Amino acid sequence: MTTVAVVPVQRLSTAKSRLAERLNPDERRVLVLSLLDHVLATLNAARHVDAVILVSPDLEVLDRAARHGAVPLLQPGSGLNEGLRLGRDEAVRRGADTLLIVLADLPWVTADEIDALVAALPERGVALAPDRHEHGTNAAALRPPDAIEPAFGAGSFARHQAQAVARGLPLQELRVRGLAFDIDTPADLEELAGHATVSASSDESGT
Repeated sequence: MTTVAVVPVQRLSTAKSRLAERLNPDERRVLVLSLLDHVLATLNAARHVDAVILVSPDLEVLDRAARHGAVPLLQPGSGLNEGLRLGRDEAVRRGADTLLIVLADLPWVTADEIDALVAALPERGVALAPDRHEHGTNAAALRPPDAIEPAFGAGSFARHQAQAVARGLPLQELRVRGLAFDIDTPADLEELAGHATVSASSDESGT
């Protein structure tokens, strides 16, 4: 089995706009890149991930790929699911029979959790990791890579569940701390404060 992870990131100029009341544009940029560095490093440490594709319309984001050994993939348009379809197609071209989608804003995700999600995947089917509110999907493992279509965004967990059921595919769900906690709102920042892996004030030296 060859597992390729795809990590999508939107333009830095528009990323994490819901945090605008707490963080200025440069602070949001630093936060997004710090979170991304953590997710890419975690994927590198995971035993069940063979390659990582970083997909974004933002060239500054793609510059991050080299330091983590990821494949940079320029997205000509915008939109999370459009980028994921582009990444999926590239993963298949690179021989993937298993697609792992991991969002880039998971400060507490661990390599063991990534491995557990891949291990939970049926021989043919879907494994989902919802956010802690069980509204969104923070990560998904698919075998084959097109088992379901990416439908990320508000309410995506239910949409992904419904697709798997409609296609008659076995579905596993993994609820663990690191995959469940993402950063979207000021309340998330409050929870992160004091025991974060990354923060908006992380050192940017060497970038």
